[in-house]
Amino acid sequence: MMYCRKCGTKIKETAQFCENCGAEVILVKQRSYTEKYKEDKKKEKATQQNMSKKQKEMRQKHDDIQNPYISACLIAACVSLALAIFPWNLIGKGIGTSLAMRIAVVVFALLGDYHATKAKQTNLYIKQRYGFELQPSTVKLGNALSIFATIMGLFALFTYGG
Repeated sequence: MMYCRKCGTKIKETAQFCENCGAEVILVKQRSYTEKYKEDKKKEKATQQNMSKKQKEMRQKHDDIQNPYISACLIAACVSLALAIFPWNLIGKGIGTSLAMRIAVVVFALLGDYHATKAKQTNLYIKQRYGFELQPSTVKLGNALSIFATIMGLFALFTYGG
């Protein structure tokens, strides 16, 4: 069953013009949702492949770009976690639970937070300027580690009973 696109009147399958309003009949191929979905997926995949090619070219073109805050964030967060978790009682009694050690844990954790924030800002700048990010998963890992270390250090600092 066909209908006129202009006035909505039923028209014959073989008609070239609407009998009611005279508009030209244009046949539009009907597609199922499955066909539309598959076509959209193909277009999306082709777009991603083109973007990845462009990103690779851009990275090769700007190969000297670095984000020094990533390693600084990871180092500060790992030092903070090491200071907090290391069994200090093997070395000397009371070293790991001292107020100075808890402050050192918090300081390194906050330093990790600072560098994680700077790493994210630098990646955002690089993405806006060049269209790609440097090690985004590593930045997220460093951010998560530093946040965890900060929470752990602050909890230990404020629950200090000595």
